[in-house]
Amino acid sequence: MKNDILVVGSVAFDTIENANGCAKRVLGGAASYASICASYYAQPSIVAVVGTDFTSTDRAPFVKRKIDLRGLEVKKGKTFHWGGSYDKDFNTAVTKFTDLNVFKDFKPVLSKEQQKVKTVFLANIDPELQLSVLKQVKHPRIVACDTMNFWISSKKATLLKVIKQVDILFLNETEARLLTGIYNLVAAGKWLLSKGVKYVIIKLGSNGSMLVSKKGIAQLPPYILEHVHDTTGAGDTFGGGFTGYLASLKSWDNLTAIKRAMMIGNVMASFTIESFSVKRLAGLSPKDIKKRFKEYTDMLKF
Repeated sequence: MKNDILVVGSVAFDTIENANGCAKRVLGGAASYASICASYYAQPSIVAVVGTDFTSTDRAPFVKRKIDLRGLEVKKGKTFHWGGSYDKDFNTAVTKFTDLNVFKDFKPVLSKEQQKVKTVFLANIDPELQLSVLKQVKHPRIVACDTMNFWISSKKATLLKVIKQVDILFLNETEARLLTGIYNLVAAGKWLLSKGVKYVIIKLGSNGSMLVSKKGIAQLPPYILEHVHDTTGAGDTFGGGFTGYLASLKSWDNLTAIKRAMMIGNVMASFTIESFSVKRLAGLSPKDIKKRFKEYTDMLKF
């Protein structure tokens, strides 16, 4: 099987509380959202770990989207489980518990086939593990990386080593400021460019996304929804759709492709936030995506 995009990260269970109710022990994890979204544009292969409590029902969304699960290791024990709650505006998640379980000892090992993959999406995991993946892949055409405030605070030096080796960096506005010590996001993005990354994509939540690159700067709004059900996984969906789309292109290293990828990331994330877990995201038809993309482009026209 040809794998167009390798996704390395967490496959987990989430327990979420918000104004719309509670979802207990539903499929979550950065690699889950990213790979399912990427599958609409490319052929994903996952490298992750789950416990023996991860059932065929839990695997179903991946199977439905024809995601290669040969790199999904099953270890004796329980699957990573995160619990959190959101306020009414969904901007901030408050973590109630983080049970790493088998994910605590996760060491990504790539097969010979995965080492040859041309597009790599390093989901939000320990930068030490991200570095280990970069050492294993042979000649990737595109490397994209996501991170979070925990790694910025605890392993900044290692994260900067990762950034030096990647083409695209995803992070939110709080993380951009924390990592750079610069409040203005354009200036923060330019600081990150000086560290070696080609394209900095700053996720702005309900304000869309921003691009900072040597080739140009842009900001795109989100797809506007009347009702938001849950924002868990929206950023991972954005990154997966963005990178999956670029993986499908013969030529990706230009502003036109990057801006289009931002549009796709914004549109695909809008599906994720219409349900808990991957329920909405995993059940899309080409018609659903085409319709929403047209609505989004119409919204941007003057």
